[in-house]
Amino acid sequence: MPSAWEQWKKNNVRRQETGVVRPWDFANPETEYAPEEDQEKRYDICKGCDKLTATNNCKECGCFMPAKVKLKYAECPIHKW
Repeated sequence: MPSAWEQWKKNNVRRQETGVVRPWDFANPETEYAPEEDQEKRYDICKGCDKLTATNNCKECGCFMPAKVKLKYAECPIHKW
């Protein structure tokens, strides 16, 4: 039977693969990051979107987008990237 930690890690990886990310994913040493070029492309799309607030949060998901675009398995909530 897997330990609680092993089960959490398994669930965390599953979340990442489905585009669901959480702020604590940045603290997980196993979190995968998107290539720098992809991060820049994603954020450029966000900067041109009317859902991005003056504080760089998305009106749809509430995420701080300069951070979210760095996560490999993150997805735009309105499917722009």
